[in-house]
Amino acid sequence: MDVNPVRSHSNEKQPLEHSTSTNGEHEHTEKEKSASVFINHAAIAWHESRRKWTGDQSQQPERMIKDPIISWSTTYEDLLSTHEPFSEPIPLPEMVDFLVDIWHDEGLFD
Repeated sequence: MDVNPVRSHSNEKQPLEHSTSTNGEHEHTEKEKSASVFINHAAIAWHESRRKWTGDQSQQPERMIKDPIISWSTTYEDLLSTHEPFSEPIPLPEMVDFLVDIWHDEGLFD
C-alpha cells in the first residue's frame, strides 16, 4: 500500500495554489484602496491649530514694508555697548539677518 506523504496529513491546513494568487491580489487591491484614501489627520489638526493662532490671513491687509530698525551702519559692538532696551522691538528676521551678516564678516558663518 503506497501512502503519499503529502496527503497523509489531511487534517492539516494546506495552502491552495489557486487561492494563494487570489489572496495576493485581494491584499494588493486592499493596499491600493487604503493608500488612495489616506488622510493625514495630524496635518489637518496642525493646520487648524495654526489657523486659530495666526488668524485668517485672507482678512488681514498686506503688511507695509517698514524701514529696518537696525541701521545699516550699526555694529555688533553698538548693540552690546549699552544695557538699555531697544527703543522699539526688533523683528526676529531682521535680527537674524544682522547677526548672519556680522558672522559672515568675521568668518564665523559659511
